[in-house]
Amino acid sequence: MQSKLNPIYNGTEELITIEIMKNYNKAIVSDALNNNLKIDKIIDFGAGIGTLSQIIRKSYKKEPICIEIDDNNINFLRKRKFNYLKDIKEVSESVDLIFSSNVLEHIKNDQETLIQMRKYLNEKGILYLYLPAKMILWTNLDVVVGHYRRYEISSLRKLCDISGFEVIKLHYSDSLGFFITLIWKLFNKFFKKSLPSKSFLLFYDKF
Repeated sequence: MQSKLNPIYNGTEELITIEIMKNYNKAIVSDALNNNLKIDKIIDFGAGIGTLSQIIRKSYKKEPICIEIDDNNINFLRKRKFNYLKDIKEVSESVDLIFSSNVLEHIKNDQETLIQMRKYLNEKGILYLYLPAKMILWTNLDVVVGHYRRYEISSLRKLCDISGFEVIKLHYSDSLGFFITLIWKLFNKFFKKSLPSKSFLLFYDKF
């Protein structure tokens, strides 16, 4: 995901493709909101084209504030009639939830970003992060999409601690994805493909 610290990659084409992964996207949103009826004011940090915000709107009847820096992606947000800002510093009030899916790994100074996020959460506010795990899974795809890192449980816990967050829940998810990515890594050694096909993503999303 593009950011001020990583302005080259916007990933719009990939974001459009990933919208076909209905189960994957719904699972992330469900985990973020966790049936918490007290969550009302929400920030989608690194909203992209609004894929997850659309689910929040349709399934939970809430209107998140979308933070997105890329103009191509903002065009989608505008067409989808989302409230969007280019910088979280433009948010005028504290919120109940900041969720960010597959974004922090694109930002060079992730600690600075987390500290900034914390300022916009209310006293009982929650930060939800969904991130790519395990450097052992690092492939050419990570390079193509502009990742600085993949995360380990221990490093992420330390990062949250020093950024002023109390960790409530921290775990790996998607065990199937772990093995699929290992296979993809091996496959790439021979064929040097940069991105999975739509049929591959649909297969992954189904199971």
